[in-house]
Amino acid sequence: MKYITFALLAITFTSAYAFSEPSNKTRFIPLLKSKLGAYDVVSTNSGLCVNSNLSLTEENNPNSGFKLGEQIVFGPLHNGTQTVKKPGFCFITSSLKYKSDGLENGLRMSRCENPANEKTISQSIKFLADNTLKYTLSEPSVECTFKKSDESK
Repeated sequence: MKYITFALLAITFTSAYAFSEPSNKTRFIPLLKSKLGAYDVVSTNSGLCVNSNLSLTEENNPNSGFKLGEQIVFGPLHNGTQTVKKPGFCFITSSLKYKSDGLENGLRMSRCENPANEKTISQSIKFLADNTLKYTLSEPSVECTFKKSDESK
């Protein structure tokens, strides 16, 4: 009986993998491109949020990431989790969760040359109705709402 259960589970997971849809990243990039443009701050609890352009980091390469002004940066876009070593700093592990209306990004700094730099933060961007977007950052606690400028519509 154990072997039959195992075989059924193996077939189920193999079938699900074989017929899976395009990655969430593949679906997120067209959404992001449709939202690019100038945004005005509607509400904020931080000086980090200012009237800004939502733009790709590299115009012809959406995988390089995107930014909202100069201070709010998401990027590079990848599937799942990725770890890179920043020389003279830390190992940075980035996890991305693509949503139908935005993106959640977890960042963990570990094995840092200065242990004071070790921390975990998360940031997210969510596209709302009426050309509005919401940005959140866990540390420091930041929450901002932006509305697309009339000239960018």
